Amino acid sequence: MYAVLYINEDRIMDNKKTYLIEVMYYDTHNTEVVTLTTHDIKWSMEQYQRNRKPFDWEILDWKREGDTRLLQDEREIDS
Repeated sequence: MYAVLYINEDRIMDNKKTYLIEVMYYDTHNTEVVTLTTHDIKWSMEQYQRNRKPFDWEILDWKREGDTRLLQDEREIDS
């Protein structure tokens, strides 16, 4: 018995979100902030990690596709 999965591409497009991501590399502790638009952030980050040094990542902010606000890093900065 086989299961067939039909994907409605219009629905996937509706589910896309834009993420502000902080990436921290394990070896140097250097950080960078990237913006990705995707319907699956875990898969996208796995792809982003390919051919790079090991890193950890954190979602700083996100918005649904079509939202016009700017993404912001609202973490407190230690003084």
